[in-house]
Amino acid sequence: MNFKKLTQSQKQVYLAKAEITLVSEKLFLKCDLSLGDLAKESGIQLHTLSHLINSQANQNFRDYINVMRIGYFKEKVNDTGWKDFTVEQMVTACGFNSRATAHRAFIRHVGAAPSEYLKLHRLQYDHRTVPKKGYNFG
Repeated sequence: MNFKKLTQSQKQVYLAKAEITLVSEKLFLKCDLSLGDLAKESGIQLHTLSHLINSQANQNFRDYINVMRIGYFKEKVNDTGWKDFTVEQMVTACGFNSRATAHRAFIRHVGAAPSEYLKLHRLQYDHRTVPKKGYNFG
């Protein structure tokens, strides 16, 4: 398939197919995911896929995947199964191959480090300080 001959609608369909493949198979959680892996899994030619990500998502492949990983991190911040995870465990579980890589991606796309994001958005579960039913906050 020649990506230069694709209509805008076709480009959107192919990019959606790639995204569905990434999400449904959670490929973005693989720390060693490559563009070639995604091309193989989605059935979209490598050069076409690269062009689509660059032109339609306005990102390179690495940024495109890291944004998905950041989104997953944000979803898991208050997941009770992850409440005892350290920042390092969380970013690794999200597919980042190191804390430094996650840090750079977060600064670039969120404007804060993963640890800062966690401090701002993670709920604190301290059962000793939970108000009893009927407590008046006024």
